[in-house]
Amino acid sequence: MKLYEILSKECCKVNLLSRKKEDALKELVSLLKNSPILDKTDEQTILNSLWEREKLGSTGLGKGIAIPHCKIEGLSDFVLAIATSEKGVQFEALDNKKVRIFFLMVGPPDKPNDHLKLLSAISLMLRDEKIRNKLLKAPTPEELYEIIVMACGEGIKKPVPAEKQKLLIIILYEKRFLEDILELFIELGIKGSTVIDSIGMGGILTKVPLFADFINFLGEHKNYSKTILALVSESELSN
Repeated sequence: MKLYEILSKECCKVNLLSRKKEDALKELVSLLKNSPILDKTDEQTILNSLWEREKLGSTGLGKGIAIPHCKIEGLSDFVLAIATSEKGVQFEALDNKKVRIFFLMVGPPDKPNDHLKLLSAISLMLRDEKIRNKLLKAPTPEELYEIIVMACGEGIKKPVPAEKQKLLIIILYEKRFLEDILELFIELGIKGSTVIDSIGMGGILTKVPLFADFINFLGEHKNYSKTILALVSESELSN
């Protein structure tokens, strides 16, 4: 699934008028509504879903980039929009800098793997400084679209210099947050994380007769969890 196969020229825009986060999201959703896939979806529904996602953490990733995204019931496919801002938008980004490149994505909730793949593709592409500069200099929506097409064709394979890494370990008891965490990893460029099923000490002790009476001592509902292992560069940790 290529980005340019989902993105249409009608959903591209240069020079957003908005300067604040709320206004920018409304303007982006209006742009996204140019897609016929959203004919039966009203703008407020999309906005509400986007704000729910923003409550988990800003999708402003730093370096002038934001990738707001959400899942909408009833959609048959993904819809993308891209926009640039000459003066930037205050978007509560991780580095507190204004956002100048927006990539908005909405999709169906029953395609989580495709959702993550698209987020990864967008994040990887926008990490290329040359691509970002080209997008910011694009004078027309048509040229924005053409830059995306060219970027997808080139594959954006850029060697990354070696950097010190640390092992991040997350013990997750609320499994419903797993997909949100993996989405955040992708947005931040963290790849290759491993998720394994794990058992807490309570889950083991309760199977030993000597400790059977202490079944609730460590919290029975927290015996089973997911352990997430990820190698994170020091620069990503500093963010």
